[in-house]
Amino acid sequence: MSEPEAARRRWMRWLGYGLGGVLLALAVGFAVSGVEWGVLRSASPWQFGALAGLVVTNFVLTGLLFWSVTRTFDATPTVGPGRMIGLIAVSGLLNYVPVVRAGLWGRAAYLKKYHGLPVRQSLVVLGVVLVLTLIVVGGSGLVLLVCPPSWRWAVVAGGLLLATGSTSTLGKHLLRRQAKAGWTWVPLRGLDFAAAVGRLWLGMSIVGQSVGVADVAVLASASLLVKIAGLTPNGLGLSEWVVVALSAVVTPIEASAAAAAALVDRGAEVLVSLVLGGGALAWLRGGTPAGAE
Repeated sequence: MSEPEAARRRWMRWLGYGLGGVLLALAVGFAVSGVEWGVLRSASPWQFGALAGLVVTNFVLTGLLFWSVTRTFDATPTVGPGRMIGLIAVSGLLNYVPVVRAGLWGRAAYLKKYHGLPVRQSLVVLGVVLVLTLIVVGGSGLVLLVCPPSWRWAVVAGGLLLATGSTSTLGKHLLRRQAKAGWTWVPLRGLDFAAAVGRLWLGMSIVGQSVGVADVAVLASASLLVKIAGLTPNGLGLSEWVVVALSAVVTPIEASAAAAAALVDRGAEVLVSLVLGGGALAWLRGGTPAGAE
């Protein structure tokens, strides 16, 4: 990459970071102006604990998904599930750093150094995960948004079953190699999405709002898609405003309450990222012994 191109990317990343910070600050101000934050004191401790637990669950399931997809490629020695979960935790933390795709490039560099996985294959793994996210998360959100309530869950379940059954065959044709345990990819992404929905639902409950699971799933779907777009670090600010905007369409709650719920979810994510990512970074600095997973 040429120096001018590298400089442009750095400026774009800093611009995204600044935009995300401004949008997040505006979301905080919007939520504070319209929500009685004393409601947080009436929330049960188990709600906060469950919220943090679901964030951990997201890291674990995302790590297992990347591990399962990576098994199809040429890592030697193979990457164990625990190590991949650690790498995803570090990536989640690094994605808040104002460097272009710090989490992605850091993970790819680690896998190249300690497991011989070509960087190009790391990018293909990411591409597979992104396609799965569009199919599972985007598809589910769209169905729940446009289908009649009486049969939307049946359509979501049928679509996920169809995608699960066809993943191995499609993966073999598109990747030109045997998709090892390809049948696990859609369920892992689906469970990960379910955990994200649970997080936002808990956020709503913590700020005193009662919202149906299907409506929360639509909001969570849009929020996750904005996060993976990477326009700001981890969708900072943008994902919160997407929740605010869509809540006015699909829920009866005040927009400020939706902003507050999204901020509660974001706060839990940042705190868990600091703890898990920091701990995983310290562990991974030891490298990988030859032949070990």
